[in-house]
Amino acid sequence: MKNLIIVSAGRFGREVYALAMQAVTKDRDWNIKGFLDDRKNILERYSYNLPILASPEEYKPDQDDLFICAIGDVNSKIKYSHIIEDKGGKFATLIHPSAIIGPNVSIGEGSIICANVYLSCDIEIGKHVVVNALSSVGHDVRIADYCQISPNCAINGNVIIGSKAFIGSGATIIPKIVIDSGAFIGAGSVVIRRVKEGHKVFGNPAIEM
Repeated sequence: MKNLIIVSAGRFGREVYALAMQAVTKDRDWNIKGFLDDRKNILERYSYNLPILASPEEYKPDQDDLFICAIGDVNSKIKYSHIIEDKGGKFATLIHPSAIIGPNVSIGEGSIICANVYLSCDIEIGKHVVVNALSSVGHDVRIADYCQISPNCAINGNVIIGSKAFIGSGATIIPKIVIDSGAFIGAGSVVIRRVKEGHKVFGNPAIEM
């Protein structure tokens, strides 16, 4: 049995704990060991029976540890993932049991697939990607490392999403669109043309603002 450790006990950390508990109830052979966070009192007003083990900087991975990084901010996620990886820590892939995953779908280490996500077929998802609840991903989509797909997004077929991109809640990406690295798609946007590296777009149709 592996010990699952959640990096960050913040808001998303608590959500990831709930996802992990549901995965364990279904079929994952994990013991949820605790959180890594330097905010020792962050769970004080909540009823969680898990300890804060240490800060990510202080913790020394054991042989049976697996980690999942529950940080929304991409730069912080990269920082703390690298801290764990540099110590030899390995990351789990967390998939909620309600997710529907078709054939030829690859999901990288450290990625999180939330409740009621639909991944159709022939999809490549990189490392440390979050696909949040009720989102759908069409055929032949490529999602690079450290992307954040918010809830209720519709990513249609043959879309390419570069690393560290953020897709806001309820966004729709029409087929064959390219979203370059570091792009930001505002909530509810409908993307009908390429979004260049680091650019931010909003609206229907999505434009820079």
